[in-house]
Amino acid sequence: MQRWLARMGIMFCGLVIAVNFFGAHPVFGQAPDQPPNEMGPPPEMGGAPPGMNVDHQLSKMVNRYSLTDEQKAQIRPVLVDVKQKLDAVFLDSSLGPDDRSAKLKSIHDDEVARISALMTDDQRAKYQKDQAQMREGQGPGGPGGPPPPDE
Repeated sequence: MQRWLARMGIMFCGLVIAVNFFGAHPVFGQAPDQPPNEMGPPPEMGGAPPGMNVDHQLSKMVNRYSLTDEQKAQIRPVLVDVKQKLDAVFLDSSLGPDDRSAKLKSIHDDEVARISALMTDDQRAKYQKDQAQMREGQGPGGPGGPPPPDE
């Protein structure tokens, strides 16, 4: 039983990290004087992921992939939609761990496909490389954390 719980914990953490690739908990994602994210706090239930701050995530993407204003305007609704879907999954108490994991993976895969479609070839290559590294547990930019600023 402990082995199963440990395995589920590792899978859950990896998936949360992947889904919230650029997200941060609102405590860390906002300056103290900023109003709370318009999407509201994360669902209040045990094991729910940290709240995804759409604006913070988009800001990180703008910096990492040099998004244009048009791309920002197209990607933001995708991130808002993803946050709503994640909240719904974590509020659905009828889902078992395997079903929840499958839904989270599906949401993440859909997010990657939708965002990739809005990027240039160079941006897409970098984004998909980052996503692959996140799935492997290396973090963005490879082992050791975020990429250097000159990338």
